[in-house]
Amino acid sequence: MTTINSWLETNPVIAAVRDVKLIEKAVRSPVKVIFLMTGDIFTINHCVETAQAREKIIFLHVDLIKGIASDKEGVKYLAEKVKPDGIVSTKSHLIQSAKKEGLLAVKHLFLLDSHAFETGIGNVLELNPDAIELMPGLMPRIIRETSKAVACPVIAAGLIKSSKEAQEALNAGAKAVAVGAPELWTLNLTSNKKG
Repeated sequence: MTTINSWLETNPVIAAVRDVKLIEKAVRSPVKVIFLMTGDIFTINHCVETAQAREKIIFLHVDLIKGIASDKEGVKYLAEKVKPDGIVSTKSHLIQSAKKEGLLAVKHLFLLDSHAFETGIGNVLELNPDAIELMPGLMPRIIRETSKAVACPVIAAGLIKSSKEAQEALNAGAKAVAVGAPELWTLNLTSNKKG
């Protein structure tokens, strides 16, 4: 966990890459961490190699990668053949599989109501992921409550469209923000020190 914390302290902006054509722009930006939110078995190797060649940390959002099974064998394949730094997933069994394979694991949570919040926190406490990604990212009170309830870093994501919104999420307790707009990848923001 100290590794992920140190990466996020270096730069709390994460490039959420939604088009593989933008991987080159992401690796040239000042971000340290990339979440690849697209691709398939034919493009992910190039994206991972490109990111790692530029000393970027890359996580694959396995729920969104085409051609990779949502099972432990799919995660094992990624760990052994593609070699990203970690994965992002909504699926608990994939988080567990990633950790067994030596990959970092970010649990993606959609917090739509109080029940989703309670269930998500319980799930995080049980799984012990390396970080969690909350959506939507424009919920300061929920970010604060989540940051207090879990020991791992909280990443705010989704619907963040400006520097002000990104900084508000960080001020509320997020360790980082994952943003999809390339113009936001160059933001110079400060992270809180918790997480």
